[in-house]
Amino acid sequence: MTMLTPENRVLVTGASSGIGMAVALLCNQMGSTVIASGRDMPRLQNLKNSCAHQEFLHIEPRDLQEDMDSLPQWVAGLRQKYGKLTALVCCAGYAAVMPLRAYDRNAAASLYDIHVHAPLLLARGFADKRNNMGQGSSIIFLSSAAALAKEAGLAAYGGAKAAIQAATISLSRELAPQGIRINAVAPAMVRTPMSEQYFAMLSPDARDQALAAYPLGIGTPEDVAQTIVFLLSDSGKWITGQTVVMDGGRY
Repeated sequence: MTMLTPENRVLVTGASSGIGMAVALLCNQMGSTVIASGRDMPRLQNLKNSCAHQEFLHIEPRDLQEDMDSLPQWVAGLRQKYGKLTALVCCAGYAAVMPLRAYDRNAAASLYDIHVHAPLLLARGFADKRNNMGQGSSIIFLSSAAALAKEAGLAAYGGAKAAIQAATISLSRELAPQGIRINAVAPAMVRTPMSEQYFAMLSPDARDQALAAYPLGIGTPEDVAQTIVFLLSDSGKWITGQTVVMDGGRY
């Protein structure tokens, strides 16, 4: 895999925890300049304190669901501050179970805002020729295996993740003339603070049953980060419009 350099500037959203944090740490470890965004400033500061090259990691707090229409302008402001971007990795989001009997339009709209509208608005800003490095630039959307799972209660969350996968396919054709690749990664259960809370609510038998459904075990944020960095690197230069499902054999 081609090593990244400080001239490769990677904007990572959702960098204050989980997969986003793992991506930010790995890109930084490999020598890339990382612009880490999230809502939790103390966690972002912990990220910076624990990274390999602090001089190449910059913190930019932002709630992506506030003033969403200004996200393209926010990306332009980051370019003015740090230089043209090489990559955008959209990891911000949250999981939610919403059975049909409890379907709530506002709650569902919030899911689509963070998992579909915010990434697309960020991609709009990134795709502006003034804001990206052109040939070799790359966008990664974080989808979920929930888009494929036959699991009750995931109609809204899985639907939002399926929507961003469909957008990935369309945008790959739209952005290819600019030399921008765009892919999605769709992990199943990954050991994050969110999933640990879920397991804590289960009975021992239910927990064992959930774990047994993964022949290769539960994934880690670092597992997903490795795949994302591969797609960002020159090793993935002929891959675009794809969704890489990472489920440990679950589905």
